[in-house]
Amino acid sequence: MTDTKETEFQEKLIFFVFLLLFFKAIYTLVMSIIQGSFTSFITTLMIIVCIFFAIFALLRSLFGAVSLENGYGGGTSTIGDSQFQSLVDRYENLCEEYIEKKQYKKAAYIQLKLLRNPYRAAHILKEGHLYNEAAVIFLKKCKNKIEAAECYAHARSYTKAVQLYKELEMNEEVGDIHTQLKDTKKAFHHYQIVVDDYKKNYQYVQAALLYRKKMNNVQAANNLLLNGWETNKDAVNCANNLFANYKDTAQLNNAIINFKKDMVNVSNEENFLKVLQLEYKREIAPKETIQDMAYQLISKHHHNDMIISMLSSFVNDDSQLNKDIMRFRRDSK
Repeated sequence: MTDTKETEFQEKLIFFVFLLLFFKAIYTLVMSIIQGSFTSFITTLMIIVCIFFAIFALLRSLFGAVSLENGYGGGTSTIGDSQFQSLVDRYENLCEEYIEKKQYKKAAYIQLKLLRNPYRAAHILKEGHLYNEAAVIFLKKCKNKIEAAECYAHARSYTKAVQLYKELEMNEEVGDIHTQLKDTKKAFHHYQIVVDDYKKNYQYVQAALLYRKKMNNVQAANNLLLNGWETNKDAVNCANNLFANYKDTAQLNNAIINFKKDMVNVSNEENFLKVLQLEYKREIAPKETIQDMAYQLISKHHHNDMIISMLSSFVNDDSQLNKDIMRFRRDSK
C-alpha cells in the first residue's frame, strides 16, 4: 500500500514539473513573437528542454534511491529471502509434477527460464528421451560438448555426434558410432588410433581389450598382452587377461603349462606366482596343476619371506598352514 502511494506521488510530482515547464515554454514563445526574436525563442526553448530532462533525471534518480533504500536497507531484499525461497520451492514442486506427468518440456522450461538451471533442464529432457533438445541446451547453455555428443548419438543425429567427438578427440566414441552405422572400415580406423595411443603409454591391457571386444582381433590382443608380460609393463594383469580368453578347465590347463614353459624365467617367477594366485580363484581353474607349479616356485624361493607367505593362497584348507609359515619365517632368520 505504501509503495503504491509513493508511486502515485512520484507521478504527480513529475507531471507538475512537466506542466510548469510547458507553460514556461508557451510564455517564452509568446514573448518572442511580441519581441520579434525567433532566435531568442529557440535558444530559450532549448535551455528549458535541457532543464526539464535534468530535473526529470534527478527526480527519477532520487526516487529510485529512496526505493532502493527502502527495499534493501538493513540487508533485506524487496522480496524477502523467505518469500524468494518459497517461490523457488513452488517452481521446483511444479517441475516435479510435470515430470511425474511426463511433461518433460514444461518441466525443462521451468528449470531453464524460471530457475535459471540449464544443466537440470537438459537432464530432464534427456530423462524424457528428448535427446536433440537436451543436446542443444548442453551445447549452447552448459558448454558441455561431451553430454551434447552423447545426446546426439542417442537421438541418432550421428553427424552432429561425430563432429563433436572429433573435436574432443574421442576416437573410441567415433568408432562406436561408425560401428552402429556398420561402417567397419571407419570404425576400425578410429579404434586403431586409440590402440596406438595406449601402446605408446604401455597400456597393453586397455589396448588388448579394445582389440578383443570391439575389433574382434583376439590374436592382436594376445600379442600385446605377451609383449606387456615380456617387457614387464603391468605384467601380471597382462598375463591374467591372456588367460581370460580360455573358458574351460582343459584349455586353461594347457595354456598355463605352455606359458610357464615358454614365458617364465628367473626374472619373472615372482610375477608368475602372482598370476597363479589369481587364476587359482577361478571356477574353471586346474587347481592341481597350479598347486604343483606354485609349490615348486615357492620351494625354490624359500628364502624370500614374501613368496613364502603366498603359499596360503594355494592351500586354503590347511588350518595349520599359517602357523607353519610363521614358524618357518622365524626359524629362517
